Parts: sequence; C-alpha cells; structure tokens
Amino acid sequence: VLKSVVIEPIEQECLDRVFNYLISRDNSKPEEHKNKIGPGDILKVLLYLGLKPLKSEVALIIWEVDDDLDGYVSREEFQIMYKRCKSDETEAGLEPRKLFNLVQFLMFDKTFKGTVTVEDSLQILFVRHGRLNLDTEITAIFGESDKNPDGTEKAITFGEYVDKVNKRALAKQNEIMLKRKKKDVLCK
Repeated sequence: VLKSVVIEPIEQECLDRVFNYLISRDNSKPEEHKNKIGPGDILKVLLYLGLKPLKSEVALIIWEVDDDLDGYVSREEFQIMYKRCKSDETEAGLEPRKLFNLVQFLMFDKTFKGTVTVEDSLQILFVRHGRLNLDTEITAIFGESDKNPDGTEKAITFGEYVDKVNKRALAKQNEIMLKRKKKDVLCK
C-alpha cells in the first residue's frame, strides 16, 4: 500500500529540509546515529517551539515510528511515517501522528522561525488537499480569518497548531461515535 503513496516533489523537498533540520539539533549523538533523529533533536526543537515536553513524551514520539527499535528515527522510518499518515484514510485517523504533526508544522515553517502563517502553508496544503479542499484546511488550521484584528497576517505557534489538529481529530471521533450510536439505536 505504501508503495502506491505518491509524495509530490515539493513535499519531498520539504521533507528533506525538515529531516536535515531535525537530525542537526543534537550534536551529542553517538557517531552511528548522526544521520538519524534522536530524542535530543526532538527535545531541542520542541523547546524552541515553546513546549516543555517530558522525556517520556519525547520517547513516545520516537517510539511511534521507530520500526527497528534503536531509539532513533532513520530517513527510511521518517519517510514511512509520512506516507502512513498521508495515506491514513480510516475514519478516525488511526496512524500515530505525534512526529507527523511536528513534521507537518516544520514543512510549513520553511525558515524555522517557530510560527506559520496562511501564506507559509498554502503550497503544501494545495499539493496535499487540492484546490477544492484548500479553504477547509486553512480554516481548520487558522480559523475564519487569516488576519489579526490590526490587519497583520495571523501567525500560529506549534502549540496552537497541535491544539487545532487535536480538536479536529476529537470532533471527527465524536462524529463517528454519534453515527455508531444512531446506527445501534436503529438496529434495536
């Protein structure tokens, strides 16, 4: 199934940029893991983005995609994670998404400044969701307006981004559960 998942050239360019950024954060990694994403890399990026994760939270982010269980994320595991999440068409989005959400945000944040705007996200959202769904995706991430009350462009942090992604996932999950309950009532 994953072989059929197409990663567009602009997505791959962004993925390569993000992977290279992530592997370069922790200079204290053992030599054999220099080209992999480690806990120190994730921790430093999350701290830079304004979060204060526990070591166990960082370990979980890695564990979710660490297929060879070496405590690090290789380029291959990184690519597989992206393809799994991109192709996850289950109603509830069952693929683990902790690293995916970080990667997606960093794909939008081309200069790694720690915030993203609608303008920053347009190219990737268009490639991933097409013109038909672009406005829905923008609204889900940024809300109804892409401007602040003073007219400046709205920028969101990683924490705000994850909050919106999680709220959207919970709303979708609640919708699924409500449909199931209605179906169960009709069947009785």
